[in-house]
Amino acid sequence: MPVVEIDDAATAVPLARTLAEAGLPVVEVTFRTPAARDAVAAIAAELPDFLLGAGTLVLPDMVTAAAEAGARFGVSPGYSQACVAAAAKAGIPFVPGAVTPSEVGACLEAGAKHIKFFPAGATAGSRR
Repeated sequence: MPVVEIDDAATAVPLARTLAEAGLPVVEVTFRTPAARDAVAAIAAELPDFLLGAGTLVLPDMVTAAAEAGARFGVSPGYSQACVAAAAKAGIPFVPGAVTPSEVGACLEAGAKHIKFFPAGATAGSRR
C-alpha cells in the first residue's frame, strides 16, 4: 500500500486519481504534516470509493480528526489502547504497529485483526 506524506493538500486529489488510474485505489496519508487532515478530506470528498487511510496516528485526537476528515481506516506506528478506543468510537478499523512478540500479543488481546510490522527496517526487514 502506498504510504505518503503530503505537504500541500492541493496535491492530494491528483495523487489519489493517479493511483486509482494505475489500478491502486488505496493510500495511507501520514498525519505528520499540517496539510494531512485537509488532504484526507479532499480525497474523501472527490473519490468516495477510494480506500483512504490515515497513518502515524499516535494520539486519540488524531484518530478522531482522521475519521472526521473521511479516513476509512487508521494506522499507528505502535500500540495505544486510547487510539484503539478512539477508532472504535469513530467506527473505523485501526491497525496498530508492533515488532516484538509482546507487542503483537497486546495488539491481539485488544482485538486487532491486522497489525503493522513496524519498524521493519530496524529488525532485519530490509537488507542493505
